[in-house]
Amino acid sequence: MAINAYGGLLLPKQVSYLTNLRSQMNTLQEQLGTGKVSTTYGGLGSERVLDLSLKQQLSQIGVFKQTIDIASLRLDTLDKTSERLEAIRIEAKASTDQNNFELFSNGRTSSQTSAEVSLREFMAHLNTDVGGRYIFSGKTADTLPVESLDYIMEGDGNFAGLKTVINEYNQADLGALGNGRMTTALAGTQVTLAEDGAHPFGFKIDSFASGITNANVTQTAGPPASLAVDFTGQPEPGEAIRVFMNLPDGTQTEVKIAVAGTETDAEFTFPRGATVADTAANFQTALDQALTEAANTDLKAASTMRATEAVFDTAPKSPAPPGYQPLARVVPSAGPPVDFTTATSLRDGTADTVAWYAGDNGPGNPRQDTRSKVDENLTVNYGARANEDGYRSVVQSLAAFVASDFSEANPDNQAFYKAMAERSYNELTPEGADASGIRSNHMEFAAAQRAVVDAESRFQVEESMLKGTVEEIEGINKEEVAMKFLSLRTSLEISYQATSITLGLTLSNYL
Repeated sequence: MAINAYGGLLLPKQVSYLTNLRSQMNTLQEQLGTGKVSTTYGGLGSERVLDLSLKQQLSQIGVFKQTIDIASLRLDTLDKTSERLEAIRIEAKASTDQNNFELFSNGRTSSQTSAEVSLREFMAHLNTDVGGRYIFSGKTADTLPVESLDYIMEGDGNFAGLKTVINEYNQADLGALGNGRMTTALAGTQVTLAEDGAHPFGFKIDSFASGITNANVTQTAGPPASLAVDFTGQPEPGEAIRVFMNLPDGTQTEVKIAVAGTETDAEFTFPRGATVADTAANFQTALDQALTEAANTDLKAASTMRATEAVFDTAPKSPAPPGYQPLARVVPSAGPPVDFTTATSLRDGTADTVAWYAGDNGPGNPRQDTRSKVDENLTVNYGARANEDGYRSVVQSLAAFVASDFSEANPDNQAFYKAMAERSYNELTPEGADASGIRSNHMEFAAAQRAVVDAESRFQVEESMLKGTVEEIEGINKEEVAMKFLSLRTSLEISYQATSITLGLTLSNYL
């Protein structure tokens, strides 16, 4: 049988008591050093499950906060960029003033120079990146979304630029005679106006309004459509006929021709001849002049806008319009030489035409290209593509204006300038009281940003509450623990002294 060190068979109660006090003192020392109730979850007792659950929630909040930080940075950039893009759109409208025709020696107008500056800045903002991620490139965030303006305008040996495409469309729309692909013919007292074929180019006769007496006007719907004016007698001075024609960009123009001899608001007039047949011949001459001028102004401007739209409107079409072809190019007649003035069809131009937008161009809502889960049940969408209508319309309208040739080498250059300025201005101006496409997109980004800010605010409150509860479970009151420690140390010292005295007693000392 083992002999107890203290002379007994069992461990004295005093020693057990001292060991327990020492253990409590060590625990209090550890709590004071770490500030925690225990260094293990086991030491938390029944609250350990709650503590683990709360810490898991805090960890999840941390992940959401990291996502929020990234989303906030991108949305802040989108917010500031959108504001500047909208400001450029508004400022650029001043560059398309119809009355500001100031031609420089290089054949360009001062307004074209201003428009080009605006266009370059606008495109630079569309190439904005945040931490190496291009925010207007959709899902392909590592791809520069917009090509350089010089490349878009001029192209290279393999890909035709905007100016080349515009030139092809202009030739196809104006035709060899420069009169909008129309033909006029005189047979006795009848003048016939007709489209030169069933194709998508040139003027398209829509309707007429005649105030000429002694003239029968008949229209054939076609295609190709035609109009016949048959003089049955001499018309009266001031009487006029108006012919309304549709243009390639969806707008409409008219030519008004009046009988000379009295004051009229018609730009083109014709005199009465010695005979009715002579009068009809004079009418044909005035009609040819009116068609040529309208072709080199309104039609050429509409042709330029349509060609520019063919180059820039590259967003997916769902459903695709009938006959739609991406980057539509004019198919010339068989050469040599290659001739666009008699063209009758369009083709897919993706293989040999500059693609101004190089980012993601898949189907679906561009907003869903970039998504961030900022809460358990909240995902915000804030993707953007440079070829969305809101941005594309600004780039397109300014590019068409900048690429146009208003030099003196072109007939009716000032009237052509006015027609182009009007169309560019209208493209930059939303209809009615509607917000611009840029502003509409900006509002969507703002809504996403508001959701992110709200989520961040919620997490700040929730995180503070959870940390407080964890602190209550794991933490200590240092003053209280210190008092316990001092009290325990006093008890331990007294107990040591008492035990020492007790162990030192002998029978002789006792007696």
